[in-house]
Amino acid sequence: MTDILDPVAVADGTELLSAADLSLIDGWNATGHHVPTATLPELVQASAAAHPDRPAVRHRGTRLSYAELNERANRLARLLIRGGARRGDIVAMVLPRSVDYIVGALAVVKTGAAYLPVDTGYPVDRITQVLADARPAQVLTTTALADSVHSEARLLVLDEESTLHELAQADPTDPTDADRQLPLTPDNPAYVLYTSGSTGRPKGVVVAHKAITNRLHHMQSEIPLGAGDRLLQKTPAGFDVTVREVFWPLIAGAEIVVADPDGHRDPAYLVETITAESITVCHFVPSGLKVFLQEPEAAGCTSLRHVVCGGEALPAELQAWFASVLEARLLNVYGPTEAAVDVTSMFCPRNPEPGPVLIGRPVWNTRLYVLDEQRRQVPPGVLGELYLAGVQLAEGYLGRPDLTAERFVEDPFVPGERMYRTGDLARWRADGMMEFFGRIDHQVKIRGFRVELDEIESAVLREPEVAQAAVIVREDVPGDQRLVAYLVPAAGAVPDVRRLRERLARELPDYMVPTAFVGLDRLPLTPNEKLDRTALPRPGRAAVRTGRAPRGEAEQLLVELFARFLDLPEDGIGVADDFFALGGNSLLAAQVLGEIRKSTGVRLRLNQAFRTPTVEALAAQLA
Repeated sequence: MTDILDPVAVADGTELLSAADLSLIDGWNATGHHVPTATLPELVQASAAAHPDRPAVRHRGTRLSYAELNERANRLARLLIRGGARRGDIVAMVLPRSVDYIVGALAVVKTGAAYLPVDTGYPVDRITQVLADARPAQVLTTTALADSVHSEARLLVLDEESTLHELAQADPTDPTDADRQLPLTPDNPAYVLYTSGSTGRPKGVVVAHKAITNRLHHMQSEIPLGAGDRLLQKTPAGFDVTVREVFWPLIAGAEIVVADPDGHRDPAYLVETITAESITVCHFVPSGLKVFLQEPEAAGCTSLRHVVCGGEALPAELQAWFASVLEARLLNVYGPTEAAVDVTSMFCPRNPEPGPVLIGRPVWNTRLYVLDEQRRQVPPGVLGELYLAGVQLAEGYLGRPDLTAERFVEDPFVPGERMYRTGDLARWRADGMMEFFGRIDHQVKIRGFRVELDEIESAVLREPEVAQAAVIVREDVPGDQRLVAYLVPAAGAVPDVRRLRERLARELPDYMVPTAFVGLDRLPLTPNEKLDRTALPRPGRAAVRTGRAPRGEAEQLLVELFARFLDLPEDGIGVADDFFALGGNSLLAAQVLGEIRKSTGVRLRLNQAFRTPTVEALAAQLA
């Protein structure tokens, strides 16, 4: 493998690739493969017809066979069609992770509409913003969540008595194109997902059936699922992996086991569920996998055959740790929301080489280009921006033709096709593997979720007491990534950080709310007057305790753990201090609970930490 080179130094204004290099890259991109032309409902209906009595989905006491799942989805699809759902429409789903969520996703695509999953963990303001932008024709929800849905769309509340009566009377047979009034084809949109936006508002990505079915077929070729396989559906609805978790097992005849709504946050719950339900396949983001492997009983998850890992860069040391704990195979995947879930994959070696993470090779019918600023291909070993092309590209951004044209550009190497600018830095290795090197812009990944720092900065700047703001990701403690906001007050103002944090928590998902706020007289600038992010200081450490000191062994233990995991001095933490207000998050909370169990033998659930996040309240739980 060659060293990283500056493409401009390699060639200035001339072609960078030799004929030999071009031949190599063309060979690595020769991913053409026949995939059946079918839509998601056609594929699931074929599974239901082939093995109607096989278990399809379960959650706690609710279990559905393939025939029962298909019939329930058909009945709901009939109600949606009767309510006006048509091809080209969007039907939003504000539903908790449940059997109804699986039924709802299948029902929507049966109508010909695209489904929009909305994470119920989002603040109400965020849900309202997404629904206002997407303008869905209908919204599926429950009585418990209906108050959080503010939309002009028709609301279908699944657990209302009137809806249950209508469902019982509906036709259970598969809807046809005649019922839909328009033919459903693989070119039609299948789903819409919202991601963080650099303009200060989230943006919707529209993905067609042909894009996601290509990836599902390739996934099935990598990890053949079948009778006896159980996939744990645990990914939050706003993350594109949930699309794969729902439809991949259903087209393969495997079973979906649905995790509790907050179960993905709790590694102890995941270990118990994987063991009790004999889960064979599940997905983790690397940060979540790290916390999972810290569970003492994780090695007992012997039913696992495969773990899929994506959403963040996978460190080599985490690969090695995984191999030391579990016998399962680890599949590392990469892909932005703008291409159906994953565009590269690689089975990880059990003894990985040190160095940058590999994201593997392109999946079926997908091409990768590493280009310089003039969009010329650079040789293997040279760093450039990664572009994607092929069948898995999204259709574009919902209602944003300008942004679509900016990010989905003409493919100069295959006439008539498009490619997507990822904003990621990468390079080809000499063996045809792709190496990932991070971002070229202000976009980051936090716990697997894509975050535009500009969106957070825009939200912070809406505070009238803030004149300037900058938000960055810091990793002052290895492996602990945190969002930090730097504020320059308006003239004569003193920003109220507590009020700002509370407002941001109402507007943004929890993973986008900074864990620390630092006041500055001015933002540091480079000689050319641009923000110097490298000069932004580490957040100060509170040195004075503002509340009662700990009393007793339990409170003292918790103060020590809060201090260790939040990188704070013990004498700066009072027993009434809130773990999350001090900068904690769900991953750090899970690690604290793991240490509590090691020290005391007492197992606390993660939802207990969210309900009682102070030292004194958690100490009471321990007692």
